[in-house]
Amino acid sequence: MITNKINAAESIRGLACLAVVLSHLSLTFFPQMHHFDLSVVPQYPFFDQLYHSPFAFFYSGTGAVFVFFVLSGYVLSLSSLKKQNSAEKLKKSLIKRYPRLAIPAFISCIVAYLVCFVPVDVSHVSEWGAALANPHPKLSTALYEGSIGAFLFGDSSYNWVLWTMQIELLGSLVIYLASYFYSKRPMFAGLFLLLSIATAYLISQTVLLGILSFILGMGLFLYAAELATGLSVLLFVLGLYFCGAHNESWSYRIFAQFLGEQTYDYLNFMGGFCIVYAVLKGKWLAQFFDSRFLVFLGKVSFSIYLIHLAVIYALGIPLFNLLHVQFGFSYLLAGLWASLFTLIISIVLADPYSRYVDDLAIKVSNKLAKMF
Repeated sequence: MITNKINAAESIRGLACLAVVLSHLSLTFFPQMHHFDLSVVPQYPFFDQLYHSPFAFFYSGTGAVFVFFVLSGYVLSLSSLKKQNSAEKLKKSLIKRYPRLAIPAFISCIVAYLVCFVPVDVSHVSEWGAALANPHPKLSTALYEGSIGAFLFGDSSYNWVLWTMQIELLGSLVIYLASYFYSKRPMFAGLFLLLSIATAYLISQTVLLGILSFILGMGLFLYAAELATGLSVLLFVLGLYFCGAHNESWSYRIFAQFLGEQTYDYLNFMGGFCIVYAVLKGKWLAQFFDSRFLVFLGKVSFSIYLIHLAVIYALGIPLFNLLHVQFGFSYLLAGLWASLFTLIISIVLADPYSRYVDDLAIKVSNKLAKMF
């Protein structure tokens, strides 16, 4: 049962990562699916209908990120509390976390810097996609963001997805310390979590929701009861519905009446929690998502997450230009083929990135923990 849950956690992490990639592909080629701003690229009625439907969850990058955060809270709590949580174990966990995250992030920034020198015509894609081009790259900035800026301040001008590293690092530290306190004096853990929430509130709403997601993941591990199959499926569907939210979507008007501009953030936050809760505490869903390919996606999901923007810019947009401008494909068809190509190549390239870069980070972090 535990194996099923761990595999299911990996699987939904992998699916969430694909949702992030689809979100950025749609922003590049079909920004109408987000309604964030007007764009000069062609508009299609179907995408407008999709935006207003309750089925926009499959390209919800924000909902996917909250899935990441809740999963991280759950998995880190599991690793911290399944055995005796000594001060020595806490020290090793704290030492290991930064290099585990920073080495892959740092190298991704170098990759992002290098692809800036690839000549790409971005005049035929959306303004969001065109902004991927950096006409004046600075190596010092890329190195700073990959090592310090992203983790302390959420700086991410080279690899935009690194804004989450600040929350990943802070959330990890919160869970490690809270787990240690919980194993000694649960009351201390509660006080520490309240202090962490108050601190996150002072930083920003984004950090607050991220830290809350980590804490909810810890709560799932410690207190959540197993769900009946029907209830878990209902909760899962509700989570998908929440993750499809947009502020102006007709399908979420009832929430927008009292949440206003916060509809998107709050519902995606709740959706991420509901999805993880349903899968990890529903036996049937855990078994359903225990798939070899999805587990593989989960294991390389961090690598996909880190490299896919570089793939969109250096390979996806050039293929789109070739199909649309040179071969005369319609904008829609060229965008769909370029998106499929980018998705596949991101997965293919993530495998060696995971085996060489991600595994290196794990080895280095383990060695550092043994040294201190």
